[in-house]
Amino acid sequence: MIYTKTYSPKRPVKSFLDLEVYQKSLAICVAVVKRILSQEELHVCVIAIPRLIATAHSLRFSDKEKAIAVLEDSMLKCNLAVVYLEQYRDMYNKDIEVEFFEEQIKSLLALRMKIMRLQMSWKKFWEVKENV
Repeated sequence: MIYTKTYSPKRPVKSFLDLEVYQKSLAICVAVVKRILSQEELHVCVIAIPRLIATAHSLRFSDKEKAIAVLEDSMLKCNLAVVYLEQYRDMYNKDIEVEFFEEQIKSLLALRMKIMRLQMSWKKFWEVKENV
């Protein structure tokens, strides 16, 4: 059997800035806030997501339960941001093309899954660490 795909390990995570979920959440946040100027609830939601990821990363060794709860909150904010984007698109939007909303919604749902996988990997790491 011949493998054509080469293995390339991910860079080590030195801080929350290295987390892919943080980088993607920040990109979504910037895109949404720059394009949609008048939606306070949406802004609060998308701005909170990168902050919550950074908070969870800081808590992951000192308070595991709180770190998991903060990641849960960030996933909730992703869902709420999707709802606010859909509402804005359907009720108030006159200038922004629909593709922008679809792209951001798709990105938020993908981000939510990545946050869930991060949460599961932290739990698995803690279980292995406790069993050693």
